[in-house]
Amino acid sequence: MSSLLSSATARASALLTPEFWAALWPEWKASVLICAFILIFRILYRSFILHFTEHLKQRYHYDFIDDFFKAFNKPVQAFLWILAFYSFIVLSPMDPLSNHITFDRILRSSLAVCLIWGVYNLCDASHGVIMLLLKKRSGLHIDETIEGLVSAVGHFLCIILGIVMVADEWDYDITAFVASLGIGAIAIALAAKDSLANIFGSIVIITERPFVKGDWISANNVEGIVELISFRSTCVRTFYQELVFIPNSLLSNTPIINYTRRQKYRIQFLLGLTYSTTREQMENVCLQIRQLCETMDEIHNDGIDVNFFEFGDSSLNIRIVCYAKADNNSVYLRVREKFNLAIMKIVEDNGVSCAFPSRSIYFETPIPQTANPQPVVFPAEKQPVTFDLRNAKGVHIEKAPEK
Repeated sequence: MSSLLSSATARASALLTPEFWAALWPEWKASVLICAFILIFRILYRSFILHFTEHLKQRYHYDFIDDFFKAFNKPVQAFLWILAFYSFIVLSPMDPLSNHITFDRILRSSLAVCLIWGVYNLCDASHGVIMLLLKKRSGLHIDETIEGLVSAVGHFLCIILGIVMVADEWDYDITAFVASLGIGAIAIALAAKDSLANIFGSIVIITERPFVKGDWISANNVEGIVELISFRSTCVRTFYQELVFIPNSLLSNTPIINYTRRQKYRIQFLLGLTYSTTREQMENVCLQIRQLCETMDEIHNDGIDVNFFEFGDSSLNIRIVCYAKADNNSVYLRVREKFNLAIMKIVEDNGVSCAFPSRSIYFETPIPQTANPQPVVFPAEKQPVTFDLRNAKGVHIEKAPEK
């Protein structure tokens, strides 16, 4: 036992001597130099290339360049470590290891994983490369919801592609894996058909774009502002500040009113004047209101209708129709107030008044009238009756003791 230990110690000490390494240096020279070169390149990459991309971003304002290098930063550095180890082993004089096929498979699998890793980072919604390509090449308007959908689909495809590439590199049969994915997809579709219906509904909403985040909509008896569009539901905040989550499967199959996309707001109402209004006054009022609609800056010049419309039950009705220049409800309310005040001034200047609902009652048989009607005398109120309870039965009065 002692002899074995002494021989092992002698061999180990021989490995640490300069003479031993000087004799083997020609054989290890290539592996050591290539490994050192790769590690030095990794240090230079981390120190200079990333700073160079930051300079390009600030100078040319190309955000996608910075996003691209940030996405592949960690994958490239990890692959350089693996490449240095691979070069050291393959170029070394260790014949049983340097010629083994496993190291080639490890290198190719690592390259595939690092590439998929970088593409996975690019699929994130915070990076703008894929979104920029979709906007520039396809001409589509991409919002945050579509970015999230593209990001999720891209992540899923990257994971599946990475598994398939690594499995194929190690000679695994991926046919069964692909078949199991199909069977699993069918099982999931049957078990979660309602959830899938919401997902397909979200895809319809995203592609057709009946509304986007921030729009004022009305659907399924819910009216409010859209705050979030997810895969399952759409979050609407009502004007009473409640949050209503509507499943996307319902929104994709129901009428949706989008008030935000109105190009102009319709003003329509009946102005009722009293029956004491003369024909000349009616003509002047209609003419001045029509001129008001044509000259007011906040009213569109087309679609104006101001006419004496009908003889109502208790008023002469003027029908007023015009369109306000407003891009939101607050602006419309201010325009409507200014318009109503101007109409009130027209009514006052022409000496007419607005009517209110009234009714006249006629008796078929006249009420008889007396010559000297006698006033109706109502009896005076009764005086309060007082009672003396001192002599009443059962009443006992005691005198207070003298002090």
